[in-house]
Amino acid sequence: MVQNLRWLGWIGLISHCVFSFGAQADPLVPIRSWQFHALDKEYVSGTMKKAGDYQVNTVVFSHGMIGEVSQLYDGSERAGHLRKLALEAHGLNLRVWIWIHELENDVPKQYRDGGGVNLDRAGFWDWLRGKYEKLFTDFPEFDGILLTFHETRHKIFRVSEVKSKLAMPDRFAKLINTIDEACAKHEKDFVVRSFLYEPRELQWFALGLKQVHPRVMLQSKCVPHDWQPFYPHNPMIGKFPDRKLIVEFDCSSEFTGRNQVPWTCPEYFEYRWRYDLKQPGVVGYNARLDHAGYDALYTPNEINIYTLYRLTENPQITAQEIWKEWTVKHYGPAAPWVEKALRLSFDILNKSFFVLEFWITNHSKLPSFGYAEGHISSRTIAKWKAQEPRYWELEKKLNHPDAELLEKILAEKDEAIALADEALYDLSRAKPNLNDKQYDDLSRRLQRQRRMATVWKLHAEAFFGYKVLAEGHKVPGLRQRVERAIQGLYYQAVTSDKSGLTSAPPAAAGEIRKVADELKRKLQQLK
Repeated sequence: MVQNLRWLGWIGLISHCVFSFGAQADPLVPIRSWQFHALDKEYVSGTMKKAGDYQVNTVVFSHGMIGEVSQLYDGSERAGHLRKLALEAHGLNLRVWIWIHELENDVPKQYRDGGGVNLDRAGFWDWLRGKYEKLFTDFPEFDGILLTFHETRHKIFRVSEVKSKLAMPDRFAKLINTIDEACAKHEKDFVVRSFLYEPRELQWFALGLKQVHPRVMLQSKCVPHDWQPFYPHNPMIGKFPDRKLIVEFDCSSEFTGRNQVPWTCPEYFEYRWRYDLKQPGVVGYNARLDHAGYDALYTPNEINIYTLYRLTENPQITAQEIWKEWTVKHYGPAAPWVEKALRLSFDILNKSFFVLEFWITNHSKLPSFGYAEGHISSRTIAKWKAQEPRYWELEKKLNHPDAELLEKILAEKDEAIALADEALYDLSRAKPNLNDKQYDDLSRRLQRQRRMATVWKLHAEAFFGYKVLAEGHKVPGLRQRVERAIQGLYYQAVTSDKSGLTSAPPAAAGEIRKVADELKRKLQQLK
């Protein structure tokens, strides 16, 4: 079951009218979508009934629900569940799209070549077209597909996985156009995602998209690649004025605590969505609701979903007004202090999970040594802000830190801890006007937020302290500090065990202990 359901207090006791937000104006964009990740039938069914209150008219079934066409034919109950949910969605006036990867595992042997796929083999494109003809014939309940090219079995842009004489842009174009033929024949919506890791890959994709019929829609994340709040706006947004574009947002907090801790940031969503709405071609948004079953609805992070809804309904509203509306609606007279506490979460989490704006945290979990070290450069902010030399310089320093940089990193983590303490103080001021369930829910989340900030500081001192030592810098007492930080992680793992936080991030016992063990081994091996 989805982890955060039914949150608590009088919110869970209030009737449907709480989420009927009064007279609704015509939305600014025609496509307003929610994306589901977990195949939890009760949750999806119940949540779709809320869609009308947020003026949502489309739902996407993705990830744990479906990611490959072949899953509909694997003999499991998946196809039946999705068909039933799609019919239910139609009864609620919702269109249904399914999330599909290509190229996937179902490519027949005759089109394979040395473990990869050969696009130039006779019959390949006919086979691919036929695959989607069959999909739409067998499952007319699905109104369209959302196609993604990365994190697939055979990436069409990677020569080690896919062979062809076609240039990279032409590969994208041929794949999209072939599937589009089936979509157009069956009058299905077709949306392609620009989710790719590297600027060069985006360039290939963009050149390929110029060869595609304008009826094919584009979906781009609000940021390039993945959910890094310090990244610039996605360069794909506005790049194709004559093509309909949907902007993808993460309300599932995949990289920001998975809705277990607050990441409540109307200002951030306002900043992104206002920019997007000014760009040519933008016709809608798609908001991810849950990741691996950790849902934003029924938690304080629902305010992010509410922000997209309100900004789309009323472009004159401000983030400050949204804060007041939402907190008063949910917390009544406690709203001012609850708002103060939750407002701090954006900086608390960003200063904990990121290092001077650089990405090292692994999807809300403490990273392994290899993940953290590798992602400093592989996910560097510098490649998306190439005109700002300071990021290239900082990347080099993070890869080869000295004692001065270590102290700067730890100062950032200390600030996160101080802000987490401040949030707990604000909650104490709100307590007299909260009922027990409301207070317990917020207290649990803010206490975990505080522990999260502590754990990530200990990790930063151990990880970057080790790197300073490995660079050969002689810093008195630093090895002892690293040893103490590692021991601190072990203490935190015990606390997580006692709190029942054994596996779900952030700051779960298993992830902490595993990272501490690795850092301890590396330090022991360091001469």
